[in-house]
Amino acid sequence: MDKTESQKQIDERIRKLVPEILKSSAFSDRKLTDTPTDKNSVVPRGYVTNNGTVANRPVSSVAVVGQPYYATDTFIPMTYSAEGWRNGAGSLVALNN
Repeated sequence: MDKTESQKQIDERIRKLVPEILKSSAFSDRKLTDTPTDKNSVVPRGYVTNNGTVANRPVSSVAVVGQPYYATDTFIPMTYSAEGWRNGAGSLVALNN
C-alpha cells in the first residue's frame, strides 16, 4: 500500500466519522451556565463579597451560610447564618426572609 492510498483511506474515514460526531451530543447548540443559587457555580457565592443597602441584601434562597455582605447605608458588615444575617459582633440583625 502506497502513501497516497493510505491517505485516501484516512480521508474517507474522516468524512464518515465527522458527520456522525456532529450529529451526536458531543457538541451543544445551547450555552450552559451556572445559576447564582448553584453551590457548584464558577465562583461559589460564599466567596463573593457583596455590598449595598440593607434592603438589597441577598434573600435566603440565594444567600449561603458564611456569605459576607457589607451594608453601605449603615456601614455594618454582615455574615449570613442559618438563622439570618448577623453583624460583626454575632448579633442577629435580620431574620431569614
